[in-house]
Amino acid sequence: MPMSNIPRRTRYSSLSLKDVVCLCAGPCDDEAWQEFVFRVGKPISLIVMRTASLWGDHSRALAEDLVQATYLKLWEGGRRLLCDFAIQRPEAILGYLKRTAANATHDYFKHGHSQSSGGGNLHLSTSEMDLEAGREIHGSPDKIAFSVVINEIDEHLKRCLTGPDHDRDRTIFWLYFRQGMSTREIASLPAIGLSAKGVGSVIERLKHSIRDQILGVRANSDDDEN
Repeated sequence: MPMSNIPRRTRYSSLSLKDVVCLCAGPCDDEAWQEFVFRVGKPISLIVMRTASLWGDHSRALAEDLVQATYLKLWEGGRRLLCDFAIQRPEAILGYLKRTAANATHDYFKHGHSQSSGGGNLHLSTSEMDLEAGREIHGSPDKIAFSVVINEIDEHLKRCLTGPDHDRDRTIFWLYFRQGMSTREIASLPAIGLSAKGVGSVIERLKHSIRDQILGVRANSDDDEN
């Protein structure tokens, strides 16, 4: 059957995500965009909800608005950039989209927080943090190794953090290293209760603690082998 005679939805559903993204970057094609939203809507929604929960907001209506804001950001200013990225790194498209959604959500709350001196309390449940917002799709040996390292670091964090601030400090660490937020941006979050300098001190303390733990574990492993 000639390609032109295949129903659009069927034809698009058989394409790779990279090809769908590239179609969306071209002349306006509603069917291609619908296919794109069908494939990436769930992961984008999850990232938006989890990021919003860090700011203490669990409103589903707001989450839906922020998902639409993410799509608008991709459609109006980022279609060409997303297409270029998809061509160069097709395996990392979902990671790129998650990062865009997380950044759009953080930007919304940072703007709102800057307009007032108050704000709600930050919900610091680290179980709701998405440590993979900036990660690429795993599968290759390098990405599997990266996943192992991330999990190893998180286990070290859980062991070295004690006291009433352990959830807050772990959240600070991952917001800095996985979400790419600056110390100033993290300090602006409601209920963090630290200055940018204080946030930096937490990060440095945890970096040294993790390094010491990893070096200690490896040294013990080498002794066992010897």
